[in-house]
Amino acid sequence: MRLSKRFLKSLKTMGDDDYTRVEEALGQLQKIWGAPHQHTGLSIRRLHAGYFECRAGLNTRIVFRVSLASLEIVFAGNHDAVRRLLRNE
Repeated sequence: MRLSKRFLKSLKTMGDDDYTRVEEALGQLQKIWGAPHQHTGLSIRRLHAGYFECRAGLNTRIVFRVSLASLEIVFAGNHDAVRRLLRNE
């Protein structure tokens, strides 16, 4: 799993509770990626242009891309911030 600079920057704006949820969701994502029947707990879904998202709590989403080598974690934020990110990609 690779963490992008944009993702690390997005963590700085989060409160402690959201940060903890993101950390836990990343741990789960790393364990279950590649086992589709287990994805339901994180609500993983495909976005456009090769991006995926999963939930890290009620209001926080994690955006990532998949390559043959690893998962690249791109961004974490609320639904509106994710939409802005995708619009600019």
